[in-house]
Amino acid sequence: MGSQKMPNRYLSLIIWLMPSCGFKRMALRALGNHIGTDANVGPTLVLGCGKFTVGDDCTISAFNVFKGLAHTRLDGKNFIGSWNQFTAAPGYQDYSDRIGMLWMKEQSFVTNRHYVDCSGQVILEPYAAVSGIKCIIQSHELDLVDNKTTVGRVVIGERAVISTACIMLKGSHLPDRSILAAGSVMVKAKEDVEVPKSGLYGGAPARYIKELTDLKWWHRESYHTPVTAFDEAKFRLGHY
Repeated sequence: MGSQKMPNRYLSLIIWLMPSCGFKRMALRALGNHIGTDANVGPTLVLGCGKFTVGDDCTISAFNVFKGLAHTRLDGKNFIGSWNQFTAAPGYQDYSDRIGMLWMKEQSFVTNRHYVDCSGQVILEPYAAVSGIKCIIQSHELDLVDNKTTVGRVVIGERAVISTACIMLKGSHLPDRSILAAGSVMVKAKEDVEVPKSGLYGGAPARYIKELTDLKWWHRESYHTPVTAFDEAKFRLGHY
């Protein structure tokens, strides 16, 4: 992978805070970032990060924070909502140039108000989703026995989704075409346990609950799920 030269910190900070426009894309490219065609990059606080790769038709909405990441890669047609925090503890990067990584593969997305620790590696496979609000993804941890901190990898499988207020800890892996139920905590699978299979997972720690039938969501062609009509009668409140 090779180490990356950091863009000019102060100039980069100013440009990332600009609203999305052609000049911003051009300026970010001039700083060494790869910014794809029609990428929509809103005002974003970027502090001490390496170069970004933002593919074609990606959206990074306004008011996100990226701090300390060495590698930020959005492959194409990805979406990041607002008020998310993506951080990495830079000290680990003294020992490897392969960490401090966020990698969002094609059509994967993150909604709003999540915290993602990318001190190790966080990988969203194609069409994977961090949905709802207030999820925590933690790719490093404190080893109390040996009094040291370690980094690892967190993976959300292809077309898998984690729901509101989920926690994924270092070494955890949600299988392809799976759902992590709201409020669940997924930890690294034990080495002597069968390889996780696709399905519904839930609990703390999360366990396999049941197989899932075919879901239309798995076959969507975009990260966007449209609003549909509904019966508003049940929302009526007397004389209000």
